[in-house]
Amino acid sequence: MSRTAVITGASTGIGRGSALQLAKDGFNLLLADWDAEEGEKTAEMCRNEGVDVSFVYADMGVEEEAKKVMQLAKEKFSKVDFYLNNQGVTHDPKLLHEITESEAEYTIHSNIMGTFFGLKHMIQVMLEQEEGHIVLVSSSSGIRSETGFGMYSATKHAVVGLAQDAAMEYANKNIRVNTICPGGILTGMTQKIGQYMMEHQFVQPKSSAGLLREGGLGQVDEVTGLVSFLASEKSAFMTGAILSVDGGNTL
Repeated sequence: MSRTAVITGASTGIGRGSALQLAKDGFNLLLADWDAEEGEKTAEMCRNEGVDVSFVYADMGVEEEAKKVMQLAKEKFSKVDFYLNNQGVTHDPKLLHEITESEAEYTIHSNIMGTFFGLKHMIQVMLEQEEGHIVLVSSSSGIRSETGFGMYSATKHAVVGLAQDAAMEYANKNIRVNTICPGGILTGMTQKIGQYMMEHQFVQPKSSAGLLREGGLGQVDEVTGLVSFLASEKSAFMTGAILSVDGGNTL
């Protein structure tokens, strides 16, 4: 029987790369994102790997929409083997006293509420099927401080906390929960941030670059290789892990 996976934040970057990797691994997929145009492109790219792929528009920060995604997965697949919670946003680099209320609310809406609602309703699906594996994508900013990204860092710390709590609460239900914390990975989002920082001459005391490659950024496939491993049976004895992919940035 083909394995199945649900991926949120699947339209671009790590989400798209993870979808393509799992498609190559033979997973049938349900993809969700609030960028429908790019999400549909991701779905079509994955279909070229010969697997069954559906895309659904959803704002995961709205509980009814998150619930809809998980119910659709339940209807589409007899079982959901793997859930990758990847949706997330950031704000322009600025100090805490400069962050606006709308920027804070937007970041919390996607990164905390979107993660919580997806996690909550996928756990319900996996409780019914009596097993499953969930991976939440946080950030290196979720395990350390980062000047200029106070709300982003706070929300990504919350993602780690949710994963740790869920891993503890559901281990005896055969539901595993792990966290990936990417550092500086070359994506559209990090390119926009870098451009903004150059234009506004925003300097960080410590950058998001790692120790490897003379501070160069990582590549998406260096994260998706870990996703592939976690989605496989080779990770069966792992839960509650916090896995950094950051070139040594958090050392």
